[in-house]
Amino acid sequence: MPLLLLWLATASTASAHPHGWVDYTVRVLFDNQGRVSALQQRWKMDPMYSLTLMEEMKRDGGAGQQQQQLDALGSQIVKNIGKQHYLSHVYRNGKELELGQVTEYTTLLSGQRVEFMFVLPLATPQKPEGDRLSWKIYDPTYFIEFLYDNEIDQPLTMSGAPEGCTTNIAHFKPDPKLVAEAAAIDVTGQAPDGMGKRFADTGKLQCPAD
Repeated sequence: MPLLLLWLATASTASAHPHGWVDYTVRVLFDNQGRVSALQQRWKMDPMYSLTLMEEMKRDGGAGQQQQQLDALGSQIVKNIGKQHYLSHVYRNGKELELGQVTEYTTLLSGQRVEFMFVLPLATPQKPEGDRLSWKIYDPTYFIEFLYDNEIDQPLTMSGAPEGCTTNIAHFKPDPKLVAEAAAIDVTGQAPDGMGKRFADTGKLQCPAD
């Protein structure tokens, strides 16, 4: 699946104009000690790119081999995004935390769109005291735009959370100067470092303090 692999692995050379987008959801997972242990994510590729992938799969092997091709695609996606911090950044009091290695993932077709789902563990589970934990998911070059899925009621949820915990999304509010800066970059130009982060929404967790 060379096109999607290129799409997910060109962060070092892409321009600031998004060439595709991903609608995503996050579920905050807690362990049996009430600590945040992982972020379960679902990425839904944009319709045009999904169509391109489905056409490639038909051409390369047909419906009988489709799931095998999807499994191979998921393996390559994990390998590629693993080199880029899984395009995910988790913070405690503004300091970025180390992540573990993704070993649980699956790729499937949902209607006319390709979905990639995976569990991203934290290297060290975190006590969710107060409002100290937050995260951003983005392509640093803004080659791919990541958006919380607005087609579902709750794109940010929790599993196994202690009583009193809540989540919320701080949506990016476009600064006209930043939008103009991105628009001024030619489609073949080099994006400034960190452009994607500046357009990213922030997920936040708040739990009662001990």
